[in-house]
Formats: sequence, C-alpha cells, structure tokens
Amino acid sequence: MIDIMPESSNNVLGVRFTRRLSPSDYHTVLAPRVESLLTRFATLKVLILIDESFAGWTLSAAWANTVFDVKHRRDFDKIAMVGAPAWEQWCVHTPAALLMRGELRTYGRGQLDEAWAWIHG
Repeated sequence: MIDIMPESSNNVLGVRFTRRLSPSDYHTVLAPRVESLLTRFATLKVLILIDESFAGWTLSAAWANTVFDVKHRRDFDKIAMVGAPAWEQWCVHTPAALLMRGELRTYGRGQLDEAWAWIHG
C-alpha cells in the first residue's frame, strides 16, 4: 500500500510503503499525485519511507514501479529512501542511479528527520 504522508507540501512529496504493493497503488495513488504536482512544478523532491510492515511488491507491481521510474526519470530533483533493506539500497544506488536525473540518498529508519531536512534543503 502507498500512503501520501501529511508532511507533503508544494513540490515535496512524502510517501509511505506498507504491506505488499500492487499495481493499483501506482495507478490510483502515486501516479495521479505525481502527475498533478508536475502540472504546477517542473520537478519534485520525494521522500519514500519503507514501513516495518513492508513486504515487497507483487510481480506486476514491480513492473508498474519500473514503468513509473522510467517515465518520471527526469522529474525528480531529490529522492530520499528511508528504512530500505540492504537490497533496496543497492537498487537505489546502482540501477536506479543510472536512470534517474536527480540525486538519490538512503537513510536508516532512525534518520527520518535528517532525510526530511535534506529533501527540504
């Protein structure tokens, strides 16, 4: 499940990943919000919080995530990934870094305030 965090404002979008993500999370929550924000702002800053309950993606959600990332690879100035497991951090720093235009950083779950400060900076 993808939830929009209440700290989101202007061109800063905070999202929380919980349980297992499905394609509908991308099609009905994340994509509409990002596309709406992009009508007002040239680029966005995104914080992704991986909740303790996060159980990964369905196969079709992983594909939806890939399509989303490719479509929006030039739309993000900054992306902060908070609380990601080691394999997800590798994905952020290696393959995703080759696709994305903006700066990507990972933070431990206990560094949420630091991640917000970086995103707003």
